[in-house]
Amino acid sequence: MPIQITDATIHEINKAAQTKDEGSVTLNARQESLPIDEVLSGLCQSLIDLYTRHANSNGTLGQDPNEHRFTVHLRAYVDRHINFIPFTLEVLGILKTQMEKSFLSTGGYALFLRYTVDGQDMLLVVMLKLKAGAGIDAATLSLTKTLNIDLDHLHEAARINVTRWVGGQQPYLTFIKGRSSANDVSEYFRKALACTGFTDSKHHTEAVLRAADEFVNARADLDPAGKQVERIAMRQRLYDCLAANLDEVPLLTVAAAVHPGDPQNFVDHIKAKAVDGGYHLDDRFKPHRATFQKLHRIKERFGSVQLAFDVEDVFEERVRYDEELNAVVLLNPPDRLKQTLKEHGKPADEPA
Repeated sequence: MPIQITDATIHEINKAAQTKDEGSVTLNARQESLPIDEVLSGLCQSLIDLYTRHANSNGTLGQDPNEHRFTVHLRAYVDRHINFIPFTLEVLGILKTQMEKSFLSTGGYALFLRYTVDGQDMLLVVMLKLKAGAGIDAATLSLTKTLNIDLDHLHEAARINVTRWVGGQQPYLTFIKGRSSANDVSEYFRKALACTGFTDSKHHTEAVLRAADEFVNARADLDPAGKQVERIAMRQRLYDCLAANLDEVPLLTVAAAVHPGDPQNFVDHIKAKAVDGGYHLDDRFKPHRATFQKLHRIKERFGSVQLAFDVEDVFEERVRYDEELNAVVLLNPPDRLKQTLKEHGKPADEPA
């Protein structure tokens, strides 16, 4: 979807690989915003599309004012106590400090972008790298060496939904995190921006269940009857998947249960709604048993009456809802239950 750029700038950070400690990082800071033109708009749109596909973690910003200085400066910027460029220079200093502690980190270009999309105020911070390429000299038609922004490898990036952050809605932060903590060269970046993982098991499980139902409802290849059949089958597959991965489940594994024919289609469905208060799902999460148990078993209480039965009982029509009576009907109850109900019920000839 189209974006509206509010402000943007870029700073250079120089650091050779496999160096660390004070003095290993030098800065070349830009002192003004970038012009908002077609070049910037095109780059940022491509960058945001790429980020949306690769952002795999959700979270919040650390709140310790001594340890998490990024949060302090962001609050000052959003509250208009400092302007955009001074804010980015403060963050640049934090990035420098963290990079000096990281032996494997390398330099690049820190891009700060504030924009709006679909009514949401967003701030994206990303480290860009350059790659060697080739160009053509228009005058001589000879090949020349060029340096181009490398959008194929995006490892250090974080985005704050400022609208959600100011409104106290969690999670409001997304970021890119490696699948393994071993040799994670981007850890310095997340520390600098005070990224704290959002690991709420219940939140993730509820979001998956909601996303799965909405995905089936949105399938254009199924008619209403087909959607109902598929929803029942999908919920059983999803229950089996989550029950078999209680410690942690990859989102791709969940996607294969929701839509076996094209798991990536379900992942794309989730990513497409990540901006506007959608699903906010990590690439891996711990299933919340009490939440996904609803896929398998129905429990309800009203007054002193408690009902509990498997979803399969509804499918097999052992339990059904009668709209005319506005009643839950239990079919073929056991003789002992029938006798007990007769003993405690009113005589047949007594008015109700």
